[in-house]
Amino acid sequence: MAEPATPAPPAPPAPESESVRELREKKRVLASLVVHDLRSPLSAIQGYLQLLRDELTEDPAVSPTALTYVDDATTLVGKALGLVATILDVDELEDGILKAQLSPVRIIELVDRARSGNKAQFDVRGLTVDVEVDPDMVVRLDRDLFARVLENLIDNGARYSPRGGRVLIAVKRDEQGVELSIGNNGPPVPASERERIFGRYFQVEARRASARANRGLGLYFCKLAAEAHGGTIHVEQRGDLGAVFVVRIPE
Repeated sequence: MAEPATPAPPAPPAPESESVRELREKKRVLASLVVHDLRSPLSAIQGYLQLLRDELTEDPAVSPTALTYVDDATTLVGKALGLVATILDVDELEDGILKAQLSPVRIIELVDRARSGNKAQFDVRGLTVDVEVDPDMVVRLDRDLFARVLENLIDNGARYSPRGGRVLIAVKRDEQGVELSIGNNGPPVPASERERIFGRYFQVEARRASARANRGLGLYFCKLAAEAHGGTIHVEQRGDLGAVFVVRIPE
């Protein structure tokens, strides 16, 4: 009986043409200009909000609710600045220019900051947010990069949870390193998309099929940031949590 034929190895990807490289470079230059033009006014708004808060704090007639609104607006502007930075960081992570600068970090501090940045979503959607993190856990990681990984994944979990649903944020340490998992009880990610969802251009493909499926650059940034730590990211289903994003980094 003849042995089955050995499948041919996959063909290597075709090299980029000069015109494609030029187009990619033009897009990067344009992104850099847009980021610069957005960062300045957003930073100014953030500064004015802080000045406004200082003024309101000195007025005894101002209600605590008004101060809360100013604090929420300040948090959202900070979140927008983080999204703007992500545009440039994606290119620098791809090119290996941006490296993870590791230092000891109390992980609960990053979790609390990311939760604050998404508080409005939690409240509007009536979500329950459970946190399973040792408050004394210290991990060596890049504070800024990992903070934005958390913000992106928590934002993603809130947006794809059903109203009145549940988001779980958990961090644990085992013999393989540290595992961060952020899940929600929304629908699971189809098996056919569990790898593609972390691609840079998934948002373009998804937009053609459904605006609901568009997840932007956030997950791609998370993938690059995890890899900059020598780690990985994937999505799976766990019990009643349909979509759990799992980041593993070695120690």
